[in-house]
Amino acid sequence: MNAISTVPNLSESDDADDAIRPLPAAALRFDPGRNCARVARAGRIGVSVDGETYFAALRQTLIRARHCIAITAWDLHSGVELVRPGDDAAPADAPDDPLPTKLGDLLTALLEQRPNLQVFILLWDYAPIYALEREPLFFGDAPWGGGSEHPRLHFITDSAHPLAASQHQKLVVIDGRIAWCGGFDISKWRWDTSAHLADEPRRCDPDGDPYPPFHDIQCLVDREAAEAIGELFAERWESAGGDPRPLASALAAADPDREDDQDADPWPPSLEPLFRDHPLALARTLPSYKGRAEVREVEQLYLDMIAAAQRFIYIENQYLTSRSIADALCRALQRDDAPELVIVLPQETGHWLEQHTMDTLRARVLERLRDADRHDRLRVVYPQVDDLANGCLMVHAKLMIVDDRVLRIGSSNLSNRSMGLDSECDLCLIAEPAEDRAAITQLRRMLMAELGSGSVAVLERAERAAADAGRAGLIEALEALQQASPTGDGPRLEPLDGQVDPEWDRQLPDERLIDPDRALDSELITDAVVGKENTPALRRRLLLGGLLIGLLLALAAAWRWTPLGGWLHPETIASALHGLNASGWGLPVGVSAFAIASVLAVPVTLLILVAALIFGAATGAAVALAGSTLSALLGYGLGRATGSGLVEQLAGGRLERVRRRITRRGITTIITVRIVPVAPFAVLNLLAGAVHVSFRDFLIGTVVGMLPGIIAMTLFAEGLLSLLGRVDLRAVALLLVGGLSLGGLFLLGRRALGSDGE
Repeated sequence: MNAISTVPNLSESDDADDAIRPLPAAALRFDPGRNCARVARAGRIGVSVDGETYFAALRQTLIRARHCIAITAWDLHSGVELVRPGDDAAPADAPDDPLPTKLGDLLTALLEQRPNLQVFILLWDYAPIYALEREPLFFGDAPWGGGSEHPRLHFITDSAHPLAASQHQKLVVIDGRIAWCGGFDISKWRWDTSAHLADEPRRCDPDGDPYPPFHDIQCLVDREAAEAIGELFAERWESAGGDPRPLASALAAADPDREDDQDADPWPPSLEPLFRDHPLALARTLPSYKGRAEVREVEQLYLDMIAAAQRFIYIENQYLTSRSIADALCRALQRDDAPELVIVLPQETGHWLEQHTMDTLRARVLERLRDADRHDRLRVVYPQVDDLANGCLMVHAKLMIVDDRVLRIGSSNLSNRSMGLDSECDLCLIAEPAEDRAAITQLRRMLMAELGSGSVAVLERAERAAADAGRAGLIEALEALQQASPTGDGPRLEPLDGQVDPEWDRQLPDERLIDPDRALDSELITDAVVGKENTPALRRRLLLGGLLIGLLLALAAAWRWTPLGGWLHPETIASALHGLNASGWGLPVGVSAFAIASVLAVPVTLLILVAALIFGAATGAAVALAGSTLSALLGYGLGRATGSGLVEQLAGGRLERVRRRITRRGITTIITVRIVPVAPFAVLNLLAGAVHVSFRDFLIGTVVGMLPGIIAMTLFAEGLLSLLGRVDLRAVALLLVGGLSLGGLFLLGRRALGSDGE
């Protein structure tokens, strides 16, 4: 059998952009090297919905392992309870099952009982912002204590990806004979029942703290499909730095023809297969990294599925921010024969950070979709659970169903990063026989009924009536479900307007930095931060800044080693300036002089340098910050008094784009133009006042934006003053730190002249 890595990939060609294009409607096919890595046949395909079912079935498969357990995840917690009191799914093969129910303890016990078993765990080397949500790795490479030093437990963290990327595949391979793939991490906030009740005492993390309801889906396959997933895991393991030999040996040892393995079918008895003897495609996202070409099969398969839709598209996903997916959905909605589109999303995507970033990007996509919905074929809903103390029902599933003919389950979100930056793995099948299409219909109705606390019968009646009238019926089924009285205390599907605070939208940085679809590089960051049209100007400013620093260093050398030092001897300068620094009126005079000189358009950078030389680094920085803030407020007030006409005349029309930008995004742009000065300090103050930028935005943006530059300049000044008196490593270090900090501030400034919609 061919390894996945040997499949050709169109993204490796010189014409990679042309490879990302949709197929004509109703022409969906799996095309290895284009929209999938390979097509493999599974003897059984099962679908597990929600944590109570999945975790219990997962435990059964782990217990059945004889030679190899391989797990890769975005997140993992050794203390998660796989089964809990009262679970509907059987906890194991027998009521008196003595094995532990916690993941870490269970794996340790299995290793102790089975001398031929080896366990391989590959966990994303996560970003620091998730540190408080993760299990601390206090035991080196293995977090489980006890058996953490077990020689047959292999644990590594995966950092083999570009900056800001993550290992997002969620796979579990048992003996190379069965494999799980989907949206589930074996993590602490994933378990829930299909009832999704507001009050569920068993829904708590390993510390005993409750969390909101959670919905997800995982797929289980066997035979050739499982082997293909095992090969994908092996490739990921080796690329992350793992030793491939023990893994290859463990997978090879699991031979179903061996006498001792013939009766050891690892398929869990609690999960009935949904399909039998069926081919399915494995699609990946892999970012370009250290010579490896990027793989965008996940994205291409989404585009092909959307283009092929004839009757309807049903989606469950955590995010909806991808530009390419939004474009494809808009094209589908604008067709004369537009399919119905039902999208189930969480009310909020996560905690505060995601609500202020991903929810804002989602709102923009939803606005585009509604504008494109010419035939009223779009419904966007979320599962509402009453009486929740906090949070919402998290829709974490990554599912798409097209025409009840195509079923897709995997790890990929409908976000930009899942299209090209994070590593992903999705499984997809096309159902041709009537019984297989009926199985997809059954699954979709069950999911809708679960999230709407209704009955499948309501959906069946509505869809049958719509079919008799020649309509697709998905929207009518949804509306019938919404109108029916919910049973119990579970969720109901409510319309999602997706609106966010306009202030969030106004302040959000460029989306390519929040939700990138490819590896971050200098070109992308420069384009997103400064804009392509401003890159030459930025380079000129950096060149001028470098020349200025060079001039100052040349003067310092002249003062130190030439007769010029007799005119400006360091001791003489220090003595003359000491009086001003030591006097009680020195600070207010310094602040006032700074402000007046800045209003008169004396370069603020020079004023910061002078303040630091006079008052020292710390006091000089305070004087510079106070003086620049006072000067900015004076200029702002003058701009409001004179109006935009005079300011536009002074600006000569060149700042029109800056004017539009700061009007829309006050704080972000004020910070930007302080770090990356696209015009003189005094002119920008006048402009901000003239166009009536919020006073709060202007004040906060000025203080925050000026502070990094002031600190960098004062460090540079302290090093310069030290260099005048003596040459030592400290002085040189201060000069280098200050100079590099100034250059870095220019590179890291937000887009200076960009504007929305351009």
